Amino acid sequence: MVTDATESDRSLARDIGPLGAIATVVAGTLGAGLFVTLGTASSTTGPSVILIIALSGVIAMAIAINYSWLATIFPAAGSTYSYVTRVFRNRLAGFVATWSLWLGYMAAVSVLALGFGSYLQVFYPAVDPRLAGIGLITVLFLVNMLGARRYSISQNAIFLLLMVSILVLVVPGTFTVEAGNYTPFFTGGFDGALAAAVPLFYAYIGIAVAGEIGAEVKNPSRNLPLAMAGGTLILIVLYMWTAAVIYGVVGDYTVLANSDRPLSTAAETFLSLNATAIVGFGGLLATASSVHAVMAAGIKLPYCWAWDEVFSTRFSEVNERWRTPHWSLLTLFAVSVGLTFWTAGLDQVIAIATFSYLIAYGATSFTAMYAYLERPALREEAAFDPGRWIFVPGLLGLGGCVLLLSQAYQGSMTIYVPWLAIGLAVFAVYWYLGKQSDTDVDAILDTLPGVPTEEYSPAIVDEPTVSDDGTPADD
Repeated sequence: MVTDATESDRSLARDIGPLGAIATVVAGTLGAGLFVTLGTASSTTGPSVILIIALSGVIAMAIAINYSWLATIFPAAGSTYSYVTRVFRNRLAGFVATWSLWLGYMAAVSVLALGFGSYLQVFYPAVDPRLAGIGLITVLFLVNMLGARRYSISQNAIFLLLMVSILVLVVPGTFTVEAGNYTPFFTGGFDGALAAAVPLFYAYIGIAVAGEIGAEVKNPSRNLPLAMAGGTLILIVLYMWTAAVIYGVVGDYTVLANSDRPLSTAAETFLSLNATAIVGFGGLLATASSVHAVMAAGIKLPYCWAWDEVFSTRFSEVNERWRTPHWSLLTLFAVSVGLTFWTAGLDQVIAIATFSYLIAYGATSFTAMYAYLERPALREEAAFDPGRWIFVPGLLGLGGCVLLLSQAYQGSMTIYVPWLAIGLAVFAVYWYLGKQSDTDVDAILDTLPGVPTEEYSPAIVDEPTVSDDGTPADD
């Protein structure tokens, strides 16, 4: 069992302010969604992409509210893992809900880095996207190694540049929109709209990434809800505004659906500047910021598992000077670089990434409702009290995830199942070792991953709980 002193030695530094947290959500989520998906998703439903992105945004906002509420109770690293384990007092449930997400994070870093290399080819056609991607991963690995403060400063700078590049595209386009271009609005009926909803919801994947760095955000009771709910609102507005512009300036939506760079295709109709270059620059910023945010988030899961002693404790060690979980970061760096060369299998791994996000989102939505109903002491610790209205985002988030999982599981099981089996074997080994050394699970669950002992009071943990082997953890 770790002592209070060692827990504080392994804690993270709260060096990320509100802008850094918002930049993590917005810039970390945009990725290719804004630059590609808004255009290609119209192949089945036409200009009604504008409406569907709004409806998908409602589900995304519901999920963001669930995360925001729980984050004020548990301002820890690891978001879903920490929420599930601390509410249900059970490490296995949180581990199962997040084990595949770790693989998804590492794959996402690789795919986004390859996307960065593709955008770089707009300016340097001869460049190898894999080498460019590895170069980006290496640079951001070094920045992340220097701690949360350097991460926040660099992410803020990329975020602001990205916002400028987007506004350069959509503001002029707003004044050249023609209402007649929106008709016919629905081109594929209900089935076409539903088919477009899945990829459009994926444009919001990443809205809860600030929760992974919750132990590094200053004033978490205010800034985490601001980042996740506020950041999601910014994304909804950006997506709807951009969609309204690109479908309003192009008379035939199939031109956008069949374009490799739909935003650039639309911008060429109204922008006198080199639209391809501007979109290419925006794409570079979007993919770089997404890699940056995913890297910062992805290292927190093994860190949290190690904190709770269901993974090698080496992964919860932090650099004494920069408070960075360096072994966790080094592992993510090495695996992500390796995956950039495994392009044949990346599609399947990315399918698992989206599948894993949905599992985590659904688990968190359910946990929020359970905590409200069954853990009144925890409920009183929240920074805001939504009352029974919590069931609106709870049911919307859970129902939306179940609906999307019914589509997303296809093509994911061949890797998800064996990967989960490996995870369960890893958990079993460390659970057994803990039993042999009389690890006090209850004492571990009285802490928050990444948070110094003196900052978090275990006094609120005073209710019946269930341990990993099904017996009350308090026993």
